[in-house]
Amino acid sequence: MTKEPSQCQDEEWPDGWCARAGAVGLSAFTNLADQELGIHLVSFPDEQSAAQAFKTRDKSDDMGRYPGPAGEPVYTLDLVAPRDYLLWTGRGTTFRQGTVIGRIEYAWKPGTHVPADRLSAVTRMVIQRIDEKERGLNPTASAH
Repeated sequence: MTKEPSQCQDEEWPDGWCARAGAVGLSAFTNLADQELGIHLVSFPDEQSAAQAFKTRDKSDDMGRYPGPAGEPVYTLDLVAPRDYLLWTGRGTTFRQGTVIGRIEYAWKPGTHVPADRLSAVTRMVIQRIDEKERGLNPTASAH
């Protein structure tokens, strides 16, 4: 996590969010063969600021909505693959948990076995870890 405003903009969060953000974070994983995962987080000073920002997000990519593990809506989206990954498939989610807005991006090569619930499982884990941290607990994460 960093409090550097330019990093917030580098992560492609809206400028208005970056002006109010407390910190931004990025976690990425790739197996260098057929799967990539990116977890982008932006935190706000309080839940009200995060809720207001979440309401103003660009909804043009939203495909569907389901309740996240903590009851907050999670929105799914299709990812636009960069030019060098045109054959890859991608999905993502956006969510808000407490003072944090997150975007999870998951991409894979065609033919790669990806369990149907992989994206929702990762989203659930991230939301639960944010919730643990906001309750003052020591969050634990797993890549399993």
